Amino acid sequence: GTIFAYGQTGTGKTFTMEGSADQKGVIPNAFEQIFLSIASSKNKHFLVRASYLEIYNEEIRDLLTKEHKGKLELKEDNDKGVYVKDLNTVVVKGVKDIDNVMAVGKKARTV
Repeated sequence: GTIFAYGQTGTGKTFTMEGSADQKGVIPNAFEQIFLSIASSKNKHFLVRASYLEIYNEEIRDLLTKEHKGKLELKEDNDKGVYVKDLNTVVVKGVKDIDNVMAVGKKARTV
């Protein structure tokens, strides 16, 4: 799935998505629920991947790479659906992994 927050600077998108130490945001709550569901599933295996990007001044930026490749492209494919070409994905095995992904991405944000 995809979580997309859109709006003017300073309107609370980051707080809504990430939350704070006292109040979890949409992303930590969603992944907590995902991993609780996985933990309660019997005889099934799951592969969970995460990406982190920002769209700033109409440019898509991968927040999980140190090598900024410039402007990434939004593509559409009959099998994949809509995707961002060359966007990094990271395999995550639990909420702690997501916290690490978010920390790395947060450091790379423009604003």
